[in-house]
Amino acid sequence: MRILHLADLHLGKLVHEVSMTDDQAHVLEQALLLAREGRADVVVITGDVYDRAIPPVAATQLMDEFLSRLALDLRLPVIITPGNHDSAERLAFGGRLLQAGGIHIAPGLPEPVRPVVLNDAHGPVRFLPLPYVSPVLLKEREDDLPTGDFDEALGRVLAALPPAPGRSVCLAHCFALGGAPSDSERPLSIGGACQVNPARFAPYSLTLLGHLHRPQQVAPTIFYAGSPLKYSFSETDHAKCAALYDLGADGSFTRELAPLTPRRELRRLEGSLHALLKAAPADPGRDDYLWIHLTDRGALFDYAPRLREAYPNALTITRAAYGEDAGEQGGIDLTGKTEWEIVRGFYLHVSGQEPEPGEERVLRAVVDEMLRQDMAEADAADAGGAEHPADGADTEGEVRP
Repeated sequence: MRILHLADLHLGKLVHEVSMTDDQAHVLEQALLLAREGRADVVVITGDVYDRAIPPVAATQLMDEFLSRLALDLRLPVIITPGNHDSAERLAFGGRLLQAGGIHIAPGLPEPVRPVVLNDAHGPVRFLPLPYVSPVLLKEREDDLPTGDFDEALGRVLAALPPAPGRSVCLAHCFALGGAPSDSERPLSIGGACQVNPARFAPYSLTLLGHLHRPQQVAPTIFYAGSPLKYSFSETDHAKCAALYDLGADGSFTRELAPLTPRRELRRLEGSLHALLKAAPADPGRDDYLWIHLTDRGALFDYAPRLREAYPNALTITRAAYGEDAGEQGGIDLTGKTEWEIVRGFYLHVSGQEPEPGEERVLRAVVDEMLRQDMAEADAADAGGAEHPADGADTEGEVRP
């Protein structure tokens, strides 16, 4: 049996407030092509179908289109498990109707796991689609479950399943011990033991997981598909792909990785403002999603608009702090400082250097003019106070109430 494994689609995702819907549609087209040309027998999606519990309309429309083409055009069965970003109840809406069309969506806890049995030339293959297993959700039926222990929670869900003789594939969304995370994954718990022991999956011929965004192998029979797109700048070194597994008659398998090409790369760019602006016209990736880090040490004015004109999808632009470690927040001590010393200190803090003589003359003139205006306003206020005595003062021999 040939299995196409996808995970962590995160449909509806925003990266630095930019919608990824068009980018997601681009890679899902590649997944459809792979399902057809790779002669997949089944497609499995192991969690985080959506990026949030109540996804935007565009995300649900994209998923509807994707599933319709898999089930109606390619006549492929699809098995989906909910992840920690999904609302299991919303994801499974219409589940019984969809099941009639070959789309199997695992219900969330505390509903029991419903195995899906598919057949090939060698006989049945038993798929066990687990929902995202949270100790909080499982406590509804397991009162004695330790709080925050994800491994124990998963163990109890698996222990409740009947034996799976013959070939079996477990589908789950969890953080397996030994997996390499990125900054993109939402923490499963604040404190507590959020990782699970891969040995829990030992009884199965193959275990296909979601949650971690880097494609990886955790154990001989345990794999993460990873996300189809880079969703944070901690993923810039990830090679995104989909995975095809050929499950043999004896439960052994081979694995093939198929690269997924993004509509736009997500990458980091570093250099001086002048060098980056000069290189932009010849950069074939100038439309990529970029984190631009400027190395200039002098004063820069209006650099962000100029960079975004040259690199229209620059998502974030940073500069190193001057005279301090990059991780520290600098400040200016104002204690006992004159106005000029404050301005000079600010200039030094921002630019990393003393003002040139011409710049100092201009800055001093601005400071002097501000002080002159402040003194004029203060004199006017004093004069106004003399003309209008405060309430309660003597006026023409009377005391005002």
